Amino acid sequence: MVNTQKKNFISSIGIALIAITLLLSIPLTVSAVDFGASQLIQDSVYHSGKVELNSQGIDITTGTLDKFKSDSQSIVVKFASNKPNALQSLIGISNSSRGYKNNYFSIFMRDNGEIGIEVRDAGKGINYLFSRPASIWGEHKGIAVENTVVFVSDATNKSYSMFVNGTKIFTEYVDNYIPISSIEGQDNISLGGVNREGKYHFGMVGTIADLSLYNRSLSYEEIKEISHNSPAKLIFQSGDTTQANYFRIPALYTLSNGTVLASIDARYGGTHDSKSKINIATSYSVDNGETWSDPIFAMKFHDYEEQLVEWPRTGNAKNLQISGSASFIDSAIAEDKATGKVILLADVMPAGIGNRNADKSDSGYKEISGNYYLKLKKEGESSYNYTVREDGVIYDDRTGNPTQYSLNAKYEISEAGSPLMQEQYSVRFEGESLQEVKNGVQIPMNIFYKDSLFKVSPTNYIGVSTSDNSGQTWSDFKLLPPFLGVNHNATYLSPGQGLALSNSNRIIFATYTSGELTYLITEDAGQTWKKVSAKIPFTNATAEAQMVELGEGIIRTFFRTTTGKIAYMTSYDSGESWSETSYLDNITQTNYGTQVSAIKYSQLVDGKEAIILSTSNATDGRKGGQLNVGLVNPEDYSIDWKYSYNVDLPKYGYAYSSLTELPNHKIGVLFEKYDSWSRSELHLTNVVQYIDLDITDITR
Repeated sequence: MVNTQKKNFISSIGIALIAITLLLSIPLTVSAVDFGASQLIQDSVYHSGKVELNSQGIDITTGTLDKFKSDSQSIVVKFASNKPNALQSLIGISNSSRGYKNNYFSIFMRDNGEIGIEVRDAGKGINYLFSRPASIWGEHKGIAVENTVVFVSDATNKSYSMFVNGTKIFTEYVDNYIPISSIEGQDNISLGGVNREGKYHFGMVGTIADLSLYNRSLSYEEIKEISHNSPAKLIFQSGDTTQANYFRIPALYTLSNGTVLASIDARYGGTHDSKSKINIATSYSVDNGETWSDPIFAMKFHDYEEQLVEWPRTGNAKNLQISGSASFIDSAIAEDKATGKVILLADVMPAGIGNRNADKSDSGYKEISGNYYLKLKKEGESSYNYTVREDGVIYDDRTGNPTQYSLNAKYEISEAGSPLMQEQYSVRFEGESLQEVKNGVQIPMNIFYKDSLFKVSPTNYIGVSTSDNSGQTWSDFKLLPPFLGVNHNATYLSPGQGLALSNSNRIIFATYTSGELTYLITEDAGQTWKKVSAKIPFTNATAEAQMVELGEGIIRTFFRTTTGKIAYMTSYDSGESWSETSYLDNITQTNYGTQVSAIKYSQLVDGKEAIILSTSNATDGRKGGQLNVGLVNPEDYSIDWKYSYNVDLPKYGYAYSSLTELPNHKIGVLFEKYDSWSRSELHLTNVVQYIDLDITDITR
């Protein structure tokens, strides 16, 4: 009956399309109403319409179990659940007889957004559980999100795969493959639970919009055709022009010409921080975030190949890091309003260096005759006997004379004017072992690479790159000088936005080091810099900070702490001096905290100027993402935090984020939709997602 109506529906036009769709309880908002998707439904061996579930499964065995039998099979479930049980099953196929409670198949979800499958047959010794955290949406704008989950068992490749909203979540290959229909004694198929020994387990709370069963493996093209779209866009995604599989640390910034610019860490060694291979990628939108350009690199090293590597998520291998690559990490953006020049800063790490192993007592520079020069050590020598002087010439400091070596603008080495070359590396896994091997590709030798003739100090630096065309192209990066002296490593950049003040050409970027925030200030579009230090009452914090301008020259900085609270400080003189640290009382976090993003909204809210702040609000992980709207009291610049908007369900992950006001006054949010601190959520693909919201969405 359903398939007959579907066939009639295909030939209908106009308003009849909507009427028949409603009759069948199939959501109009998805591509299932397309001709191709409708044909896919006709090809199924079973299709059901909308079912409401409240912790009690519904038996659909009759007319289903005898048809759903093949070596390769697919299951499509469209569902919504924004008040889920801790563990619940979307569909269960089982042997319901006493003594066979561990003979079943289930597609399950948890209340933190994890989704997966169980394949169990006790008699055959089969007990597979494959899942991925942070895979689905619970709700968006307060409304339950309908997700499309597709499970595919492939007898040819001996694999089980899961797709969510058209994106592959996992493929697992097994030696001992069994079709779902081969589980011994199966006699029950149920929606919203698994019938084990006559009782329902893992009961679902929510709606199954429809279910389709197939006696074959659906192709990726078919899965895309039949799937919902997520509420979010992917500006950067696995396999794009960066050839990165993983992304972290988002930044958003709206330029004065209406271009919206995004930057991110393109990570090649899983989601690990440096040490690793990481480039800084950017993309831009000229239509209020509706569409985005293909990503390009603002900062990139060539010593390791850009590879789309699937990093292990289990065992000790998940902790392995690329050990020899140079990298960039943690970008921040600001625009010089006088020139339109875009300034992008990021931390720069030499080969094999990250925050944890960088030399904290070395800036990487020498001071000679009142000038700071980058110091170098030559291969085979034990001391840093060389410095990079004017025009990139390398000097031997023991004699004070220039050598035959020099650097170009990319920090690449030439000898007597001829570029030096070296061999590039690639990585691969051999079982649980990570191999870093030369691949035969010749690349220019660079002082940040491990095989270079001259090398920089193994400490961290800050680099700056600029764009004169709104992010379409970027200059070569340049290192900033040692603001804390030659015996102190560089500060660490606070990712997200820098702040361009309204009453001057001053631009400020927030950085941090032990016991202080260090503000880096330029008034000539990044040509020269100075620093202002502000003490904070803890020495071990990753005090990532973001600033807003409450009034002309009046700056509020919000930053991460080790107290479980978000801290703030204020400057009343354009960043020259800062107040003591205070804390917000409307947000509570873990003791390690997470980054915070904040912007000032250009329009009044309830007749007042407003600050919008984005962060997680949970004590048990980076989750419970919220946008908080604070109204500014003009008499003393205090803030009343009046509105709070939940990005998704409280247990769903939400880590680093970045906000911007779009030209149409909507709020763009680019965020990590997973718990980036959790060791069980390492190396997840396509979890940095983009949404936009009306101000009324977050102030209702």
